[in-house]
Amino acid sequence: MTILRPLMLAALLAAVPVATAQANGSADVKACKAMAAKLGPLQAEIAKLKQTRDEAAETVESTGEAWDDAEVMRRASAGHAATADATKATYEDAKKLLASRELALQSSVTRFNDDVTAYNTRCAAK
Repeated sequence: MTILRPLMLAALLAAVPVATAQANGSADVKACKAMAAKLGPLQAEIAKLKQTRDEAAETVESTGEAWDDAEVMRRASAGHAATADATKATYEDAKKLLASRELALQSSVTRFNDDVTAYNTRCAAK
């Protein structure tokens, strides 16, 4: 839900004409158009990162359940203990992947918010 707000704002900003910047000169108009054009691809990147993050979260969930199931049988035999260790390693790797994807998503969202703020400061009507 936190991503929807910036995405909606960017869509609105992309649709808003840069008429207010025209009063400041053609350099501002070009800068505002460039800034507005940059927001769309960044939105697409955020959507893709969100999708990969969600997929990683599902993987963490399923590998965590698998490890939990294997852990119950750990004491049954050495083979079960090895299986539990292997599924725990898979689960830990999945958690690391999720954390890295979450950080990438948050970094992109932060950059997007900074770009929207810069656009609003320079190009939006006051």
